[in-house]
Amino acid sequence: MNSARAALILATFLGGLVSGVVIYAVTDRGTDANPYASLPRAAEPAVTADVARAIQSDDAGALANQLDMEVLQQLQTAIEPLADIRSMKFVGAVEKSGRVLSAYVAGGRTSDGTDVLVGFVLNVTGDQIVGVN
Repeated sequence: MNSARAALILATFLGGLVSGVVIYAVTDRGTDANPYASLPRAAEPAVTADVARAIQSDDAGALANQLDMEVLQQLQTAIEPLADIRSMKFVGAVEKSGRVLSAYVAGGRTSDGTDVLVGFVLNVTGDQIVGVN
């Protein structure tokens, strides 16, 4: 009697599991289409590559020559927790209507020695950086 009861419980469990999988497979509609159009990828702009090299090499003079004061302050705010930048990686860029957004990840240490990664986006219009996000 105990083995018959155990078999019935196991069969009920397996039947429920199989029927659940079948019902899910029949009723699943898949993933919804993305309602937002993606932007076309662009190559790394030369002006942002120069800024990234200047940041990594800690060249304040080159940054001052390439960026105006407002953009420099935005950049400082964007990478604020970093006191020592050790790496700079270009992540990607997108373009629309002459405006290019170029994304970077900076790695380094904070003033207390903690290793962190900070991401920021340089906004390029024409051949000039006009903002940092």
